[in-house]
Amino acid sequence: MNFKRLKEIRTYEGLTQQNVADMLNVKRATYAGWETGKDIMPLRQLNKVANNYQISLDYLTGLSDNEEKMKSKLNDEINVETVAKNLKQYRKENHLTQTDVADALQTTQSNIHKYETGKCLITTMYALEFAKQFSYSLDELLGRK
Repeated sequence: MNFKRLKEIRTYEGLTQQNVADMLNVKRATYAGWETGKDIMPLRQLNKVANNYQISLDYLTGLSDNEEKMKSKLNDEINVETVAKNLKQYRKENHLTQTDVADALQTTQSNIHKYETGKCLITTMYALEFAKQFSYSLDELLGRK
């Protein structure tokens, strides 16, 4: 999963990979793996980067080309219960079953159940796929809007 905008925005801001790694409290090599797409950046870390740059996750991940700055710096923490509520609410409003969502994301119904009940945070990969498959804002999913 390559987020080419990670590098674009970092260099635009005049930061090194080490600067961003320090902000995220990870090793530079770990951040470099995320920036090059070698590894998948955890959703919590992706959220911290977006908050630091005051940009939307949709823009950072390439889901949107709208680079409008967010109005204010947001809390770095993702509320798992908010994400769970948003997932379940979207599914119900669109008359989908957990199996329908699982099939669209190529995962299991039990994973969707865990995400909707807040037992665990949806992974970056599934959150992005959810946003793409259902034309839903990643920022809205995480309660950033």
